[in-house]
Amino acid sequence: MSTARPVEDLDLAVELVNSACPLADPADRLADLSHLRQRFTELGEHRLAQETTAHDLPSLRLLRDRLRGVFGAGTATEAALLLNGLLREAAAVPQLTTAADGTARLAWGADRSGYPAVAARLPGALVEFVTAQGVRRLGRCAAGPCACVFVDRTRPGNRRYCCDQCTDRASAAAYRGRRRAH
Repeated sequence: MSTARPVEDLDLAVELVNSACPLADPADRLADLSHLRQRFTELGEHRLAQETTAHDLPSLRLLRDRLRGVFGAGTATEAALLLNGLLREAAAVPQLTTAADGTARLAWGADRSGYPAVAARLPGALVEFVTAQGVRRLGRCAAGPCACVFVDRTRPGNRRYCCDQCTDRASAAAYRGRRRAH
């Protein structure tokens, strides 16, 4: 399977899940579509950004919450239960497509637009990632109260934080804790 499309859709899944974060202002950036459209556009999904509508917001919020569970799954079996349910509900059928250069790839929701495409593509990307990498490279930020998720693409596979800001906050907290202990 090609990783070009699933990596993009994996990034879209992270963006959707991280649209709710207690450290962000506002904490829920799905009050309207402006944030999600901006992030999708930045990731090259101009058409998908425009096809989602305000009518889709409740479904997007529910999908966001359910995808968050996948990033916290402790086992492939737990991830499979969550993802298989999402794929069944979306009636997502993978299709073999070809790129301009003739290479084949698996596409989820290739025949869909708007929210139905999101509901098929994002769980599909997670299915492909879990199949190839397992669940240990999907994570939730260890710097509380942050609730963001990430895909660990580091070589050693030991990422614990969603971003440099959370890494710095956790390091500063640990330093203050060591200083108090002395």
